[in-house]
Amino acid sequence: MDRELHVAVIGTGMGRYHMEGFTQCPGVYLDAVCDLNRSEAEEFAQKYGAKQVFTDLRDLWSLKGLDAVSIAIPNHLHAPVAIEAMEAGLHVFCEKPMATNAADAAKMLETARRTGRRLMIDMSNRFRPVSMAAHRMLEQGAFGDIYYARSTWIRRRGMPVIHFAPGGSMGRGAWFVSKDRAGGGALFDIGVHVFDLTWWLMGAPTPKRVLASAYRNLCQEEFVKRGVLCDVDELTAAMVKFDDGASAFFDVSWVANQDQPFNVRTFGTKGGFEFSPPTVHSGEKGAFVDTEVVPAPEDNLTAYRHFVDCVRDPEKPMIASGEECINIIKVLDAIRESAETGKEVEIK
Repeated sequence: MDRELHVAVIGTGMGRYHMEGFTQCPGVYLDAVCDLNRSEAEEFAQKYGAKQVFTDLRDLWSLKGLDAVSIAIPNHLHAPVAIEAMEAGLHVFCEKPMATNAADAAKMLETARRTGRRLMIDMSNRFRPVSMAAHRMLEQGAFGDIYYARSTWIRRRGMPVIHFAPGGSMGRGAWFVSKDRAGGGALFDIGVHVFDLTWWLMGAPTPKRVLASAYRNLCQEEFVKRGVLCDVDELTAAMVKFDDGASAFFDVSWVANQDQPFNVRTFGTKGGFEFSPPTVHSGEKGAFVDTEVVPAPEDNLTAYRHFVDCVRDPEKPMIASGEECINIIKVLDAIRESAETGKEVEIK
């Protein structure tokens, strides 16, 4: 078996899934749980076998034998905590989005390069078996040149604070609807997933320009009643243009008077991919052919296992590395600016 790795998880919201994921990796031990809510940290430490519980990150940085930390806390804390962890000599697995703006994401990336620590962002939709299978087909040339993509993720009623339990794993805390702390609303919560998966399945072309619109129409009265300031988008729609001439349209919404689709479609010169249902559409000798996408056994790789493998092997190419994911934050930054100004924004 490869060498043992010792991990700590910061945050008990989405962090509870990180704990489960890492403890299922052979040779990986959860040494500590850190959260301001000590009783909840103790609950999950007991559940997943962690011997230490902390409420202060300074205590965590001094924990002997620790190899890596997993960060699952409010978005505006991702960058400063990740930077502190890497400066302390630890590898970092960080919840999405990478940061709330591209400048902070760049600081994270610079720290990773300077310290030689591995930095991975939890772009979990890449690790769905269907996503992995489709990406392998893309690399094999099954789709030809991807020139267009269209994707969507709509929730009928999935607004943080209003539609989620305060003690649950998702949408907990008013920070979710604060631009300063979250970066954005639906855009930075689920839009980051939709754009990332679409971009990855297009072959990761270089984004150049965006034009976007954002809306906040359905829940403001309820937030006023609750005394909670909500200054983020409920729905965002965007067009992204790439340097190779390809384009992508996507829309995401936390709350809408619509059905609840999740789909990614890519259009290629040889074939097109559709996530739901997982299908490749192609034409052979004038006939239309629809082929089900069937994942291989190796497509059951998890983000947690991949991160562990990359820590054990510093030369292993990392899926959803900091180097890749800074491009996602640049696009989200530009979308936010375009929605605010009503103008097309260049990505630098």
